[in-house]
Amino acid sequence: MLLFVLLPNILVVSMAGDIVSVCQRTLYIIQSLALYGIGIFLLHRRAFLYMASLGFVFSAFELFHLFTRGKTLTVLYLYTWFKTSPEALNELYSPYIWYVLLGIVLWLLYYVVAHYFIEREYIAPLRWRIPLAAVMSVIYLALPLHVCPMNVLHQFRSLASIALHVENSQPQQRAFSYGIVPRMSKTQETVIVVIGETSYDQWQSLNYTDSLSIVFDSVYAECPVSGVAMPLLLSRATPQEHKPFFVEKSVIKAFDEADYYTAWLSDYGYHDHFLMRLADDCRYLSYLPDSPDTALLVPYREVMNQPSQRHMVVMVTQGGHDNSSLAQIPYLLHHLTDSLRTVHQPAMLVYVGSPVIRMKGDHFDLHVPMMMWANPNYRYRHRHLIRSLQSQRQWRISTASLFHSLLYWSGIECEQRNDTLAIGHEQFVSADTIRYLDENLQVKVFSPNP
Repeated sequence: MLLFVLLPNILVVSMAGDIVSVCQRTLYIIQSLALYGIGIFLLHRRAFLYMASLGFVFSAFELFHLFTRGKTLTVLYLYTWFKTSPEALNELYSPYIWYVLLGIVLWLLYYVVAHYFIEREYIAPLRWRIPLAAVMSVIYLALPLHVCPMNVLHQFRSLASIALHVENSQPQQRAFSYGIVPRMSKTQETVIVVIGETSYDQWQSLNYTDSLSIVFDSVYAECPVSGVAMPLLLSRATPQEHKPFFVEKSVIKAFDEADYYTAWLSDYGYHDHFLMRLADDCRYLSYLPDSPDTALLVPYREVMNQPSQRHMVVMVTQGGHDNSSLAQIPYLLHHLTDSLRTVHQPAMLVYVGSPVIRMKGDHFDLHVPMMMWANPNYRYRHRHLIRSLQSQRQWRISTASLFHSLLYWSGIECEQRNDTLAIGHEQFVSADTIRYLDENLQVKVFSPNP
């Protein structure tokens, strides 16, 4: 019975790709035994087995992640699980329904055996139980690893602390202002940001070309999961400094203060609290869940018909989250650029791919596609910028630059803008090392190949 309780821990030690050294495995085994040893010595045998069985649900999360990802459970896995729609979850878990039924049967069998065949007696005399339980408690609290099912509980605690931090920071964020004074010029301007397609290789195979576009070759995301990468993309926050996301508004608010009519058009991320915080900065909101990416063209036309001199539109597409939408990206981009190609006002479009978890050697493959398109009027008025962008298109770039680049490309000045991160600026510095958040929201660093 005890071996059945320890089965998740045994499988993790033998299979998890992130527990590889002898030292890590030894610590994991010791802490596993210490965790269950506390209950063994404090409770009689049957009560211990009953209590241990409560962890089976959490162990199921851990085992599913272990079998599908080959690693111990992560914060971002739980975050993604909570933010995924019920339909997507059903599609994800339906191939494993027989394993779920088998687990329920084993759980019931475990209860029957524990109730009828395990005696209600303690494993050791009282004079040994308390000291041994105390020693194991010290061991468990002293070791750094979190074990099954406590690993899951630890991850839940991490998510809860993040959610509480978001809630507590809302009053400060609502009062935030960039202090931007709108320009008196009545010139019409349009800025479009499209976020979506995930796979860099597939982006290249889509063969989207346009003589007015500048494609950046070496752009890297700040997190392998789009639900976290996108808030970093549109805010001043970075992997090493999270505070700006919680206390400042997104770059959309900066455009709003500069008298742009701002809009958020999305068919992805409706259940994502972090993304909806970004959308709250917009004057116009349109959510079209479970719709093809091309459906966003309808609200796009409505936004462009608004009586405003300036428009700033953010379009969040399903991209790699829905394989069928990958084929729609070229059509969507062609339609957007064609609608701006012949207009007399300056217009630009920025396209950046949202990342997806995939490994490349000993680190995540964070390479994402990115391009900047500008119509003839914009290119004529910003000839120096276009030349600089062309000369820097092969530089290594972190998506942390998008926030500052959008402000620079639109001529919006504020204290938060950092021109060393603004692509095309003469002070722009290439990102020789990329800092990103791993699946447990820990800062990691890697150096892309030159």
